[in-house]
Parts: sequence; C-alpha cells; structure tokens
Amino acid sequence: MAPTLKGGDAALLPEFPRGPLDSYRARASFSWKELALFTEGEDMLRFKKTIFSALENDPLFARSPGAHLSLEKYRELSFLRCKRIFEYDFLSAGDMFESPLKVSTLIQCLGMYDWSLAAKYVLHTLIFGSAVFSSGSERHFTYIQKIFSMEIFGCFALTELSHGSNTKAIRTTAHYNPATEEFIIHSPDFEAAKFWVGNMGKTATHAVVFAQLHMPGGQCHGLHPFIIQIRDLKTLLPMPGVMVGDIGKKLGQNGLDNGFAVFHKVRVPRHNLLNRMGDVTPEGTYVSPFKDARQRFGASLGSLSWGRVVIMAMAVTNLKLAVSIAARFSATRRQFGPTEDEEIPVLEYQTQQWRLLPYLAAAYALDHFSTSLFLDMVELQRGLAAGDRSARQAELGREIHALASAGKPLASWTAQQGIQECREACGGHGYLAMNRLGVLRDDNDPNCTYEGDNNVLLQQTSNYLLGLLALRVRDGARIRSPLKSVDFLDSYPSILDQRFEVSSVADCLDSAVALAAYKWLVCYLLRETHEKLNQEKRSGSGDFEARNNCQLKDDAVALVDVIAPPDFVLDSPIGRADGELYKNLWGAILQDSQVLERASWWPEFSVNKPVIGSVKSKL
Repeated sequence: MAPTLKGGDAALLPEFPRGPLDSYRARASFSWKELALFTEGEDMLRFKKTIFSALENDPLFARSPGAHLSLEKYRELSFLRCKRIFEYDFLSAGDMFESPLKVSTLIQCLGMYDWSLAAKYVLHTLIFGSAVFSSGSERHFTYIQKIFSMEIFGCFALTELSHGSNTKAIRTTAHYNPATEEFIIHSPDFEAAKFWVGNMGKTATHAVVFAQLHMPGGQCHGLHPFIIQIRDLKTLLPMPGVMVGDIGKKLGQNGLDNGFAVFHKVRVPRHNLLNRMGDVTPEGTYVSPFKDARQRFGASLGSLSWGRVVIMAMAVTNLKLAVSIAARFSATRRQFGPTEDEEIPVLEYQTQQWRLLPYLAAAYALDHFSTSLFLDMVELQRGLAAGDRSARQAELGREIHALASAGKPLASWTAQQGIQECREACGGHGYLAMNRLGVLRDDNDPNCTYEGDNNVLLQQTSNYLLGLLALRVRDGARIRSPLKSVDFLDSYPSILDQRFEVSSVADCLDSAVALAAYKWLVCYLLRETHEKLNQEKRSGSGDFEARNNCQLKDDAVALVDVIAPPDFVLDSPIGRADGELYKNLWGAILQDSQVLERASWWPEFSVNKPVIGSVKSKL
C-alpha cells in the first residue's frame, strides 16, 4: 500500500509550478509524492520543510545573485549563520543519539544551501562534539552543553603540516608533569603545526588536539586526544603559547575558516586528557581499559569514521543537486528534431540519457547506503558510550571503518565525476557561475582528500579484506561480520568456481546477476592480490616492499623538469624546483595570514626569518 500523508496535508508536498516540465511529470510511471514519503518518511519531510522555510524567510540567509563577498565577509557571514542555526534550535544534544536521522537531514539541508555553513556546523557539533562525548568521560560532559549553546566553538586538530593520512607519525607531543598535574603540549617544529583544521582559522575557541603522550619515565603511549582552549572567549586572541591563524583562500568552501596552530610548551590540566581510551593518574601512572595498543589507537580515532560517513552524505547531496539541475535543464533545452520546424528536449537523446541517468541512479543508491551506514555508526557510538567492549563491538568498529574507508572514495569520486558530467551536459550554460555547477564541483572536490586521501583509504579497506581472507585460507575460520557486509566471503571457493551463465538479455537485467558478478570479482581480486603478496614475501620482501615493488617512478622528476616553467611562472609553493615542500608552504602561509604580533618563542619556528606569531581573529 502506498504511503499517504497524515490528514491529507497537501501543504507538505505542494504541486510544482505549471510550466515546460509538466509533460515529463505527467509521463512518470509513479507518484513523486508517494516516492518521497517512502524514501524519507513524513516526519523527515516536515523537518526538511521547517529548515528550508526558516532559511528562505530569514534575511540573514538571503541569496544575493551576482554578489562577490570578500573572504573576510564570507567567513563572518558563515559564522553568523551558524550561530543563527543554533538559535533556531533545530537539534538538541539529545537528538544526536535519540533522533540520528534528524542530524543527517539537517546536515544535508544546510549543505544544499551552502557547504561552508554546513561544514562549520558539522565540525563544531558532530566532529568536535562527538570526539568530546565518545573519547571523554563524565568530567568532560560539561563541554557538551557549552557546544550547543555556542559558549565555546570547537575544531578537531589531528592533521599536521607534514602528516595527514599517516596518523601514527603525528609529532605534536604531550609530556606529563606529575609535580603540577599538567600536560605540556608542544610542537617540535613548524612541520608539526596542526594544519587544515576547519573552524581553527578565525572562530574556534577550543580544539580536540591529538598528541603523542609521553610519561615521566620516557615511555610513549601513542596518540591521545586533549581538549585545549586556543583563544580567549571574549577577545578571540590566542591563548599564551598558542600561535593560530588562517591558511587562506581555497578552491572552494571559502566560508569555512581552515587554519593552523603551533603550540609552544602549553600547559593544560591533567583532566583535559579525553580519557575514555587511556588515562594518567595524578602520580603519573598510565592506565587503559585496552590491553592492546592497536585497539586503543583505533578506538581513539573513532571520530574519523564519523567524518568519513558524513562526507559520504555530503558527496551524495552534491550529486543530487547537480543531477537535479542537469535533468531539469535537459528536459527543457530543445535542440534539433525530426523536422526543421520541430525541436525536441535534449533529454530525449540517448547520449544525454547515458550521461545523466546512471548518476541519477547512483544518487538514489548511494543515498540509501550512506544513510544506513550513518545509523550503523550511531549504533557503534552508543556501544562506546555504554562501555561495551565485547568482541562484537570491536568487530563492528572494524567493519564500519572498512565500509567508511571504501564508501567515502566511492561517494566522493562518483559525485565529482557526476558533477562534471552534469556541467558538460548543460553545455555553455553549465559553465555560468550563476547556475552553481562550478561551485558544486569546487565544494565537492575536498571530499576526495580530507578525512583521508581516497586512495589511501581504499588500501585500508583492502587490508581489512585481505586479513579476513588470510584467516579463511590459513585457519579455515568462518567469515562473519555484525553488518553481514563480508559474509559472502565465507563462500570464497565456491564463488570462484561459478561461471557467468544467462540465457537472455533479460536475465542480465536481474539485480541478482550483477550482485553475483561483483561478489566473484571481489573474490578474484582478493585471491590474486593475496597470492602476489605471498609470492613477494617468499622472495624476501617485507610487507611494505611487497606492496610497492612494482612502481613506474625513477624518471618522473626528470621528465617533469623538461616541461615545467620557471618557479615564477609555475607559481606554486608545493611545486617549486628546490623541492623544499613544507618550508615553501609554511612560508607562503605566514606571508598570507593575518599575523599581528611577535611571540618571543617564534624564531625557532621560522623558516627563513622571524615573523610575527599570534593572530587577532575577532570578527
């Protein structure tokens, strides 16, 4: 039975304006209203309408066609809009776990309006907030209410100038001093500066900072998160020992203030350690509920999975917007026809259908996947909050990590390719800035790299699968996972024995055929990779060498030297001929940032000469 509105409230899904799209809507084989109710449900549709109506009727969110805001004005406006979102009270702290779909819906609605605003909100509430909640304990929960009242404004500081994907190589340190019961947070040099941190550039007052935890005896217990105040709450000036600034203009999302921070022997109280995964007693003894350091490390980075799952939803939303624009354009743009006097919509041409319809289908499929994974992530976080350390909980975390590590690349790359295809499918009109496809492309671009480079993330998923296969082949272990995403690998031998057999073209359209083909392909690729790795190891190669021994690389730099222009013309700090990657980038950032005062300790972090070392960021 088709879903219907309670009380027949047609105002929730009003009819579209009459016009050139009427003929296509009349030819549809289903009711769009019934499908909307089926896919989203009446409660979420009402919630979306509430959000969109609030934005449309609030002058602070008024669209200004043709207006070109300065970088400072855009970032100020994004902060004020973020503040207004909290004033509307769309979500409470309790909704984060009690009504998770409302969280996902709000993020997508804000993103449809402006991803700078959505990212700013997400980084503060979901990434910073969930890091405090899931990695901290009761002593930190006072921060949660301050997050939702915006008494403080937060960011998540893991990535450094010289390290991103390789989180174990993060170099910021936290040395414990039992005499004062304080941690001393320190950046050993400019390459250890926290970098690319959203909200840090102008507005964040607090940061969850990841640092290597060192005990008085010299033992290092690896990365741990600390909550650190980086700016004064009233003046927004940096706290003592903190140099913080904005990294400058980006290709997209310029309403979001990405920033950097350097810490010079910053003292923070012992209780600022987010201690759910590991703690330090006043006397200086390290304690942890995890006996295995790898399990503790994985659990402490749970917030990264949140980020990757959210990025999937962001990418899917961008694809929805691009396909909506291109499909409506194609249904009304008329070119050529059966006679000189009759032109037909370009959507009638098979080439246009081949370009757009696969991405329309992908938008629906990826939307379902990202939503279900979001709910799975909520289940994982609930378990962590309840102190569940069962084998199933641990396996659920590993499975979600693997799914998010594959899902983010799939969603972000599909969206990026789809947006470009939509841009081209709209011809010259798609290149006009006012039609938004360029903005969507630029705003979606970072989804492919932040919270983990896509190519690196795929290796994490492959490592997960190869580990399961090794247990299956070596020990005959059954393959079972909480979400059943890899249960098919238990039939690994029989799947590889299958052959593609269909009797008609119609058989190929059966979804079971495509699913069987993908299962076979995964098993085949796993077998080939597993055997190749074993062969390399037998020849004496270690794990790292075994994975990298086939790279076509020694001539790359010399070949580029032939085609590259002088540095002045190339005009790229990361591409200069001297190869001083971080030194050039750091120098360019400091020249571009609003650094107004010199700190006495700054010269040791200078690249070529002392420069000023604190930032006034008051809006």
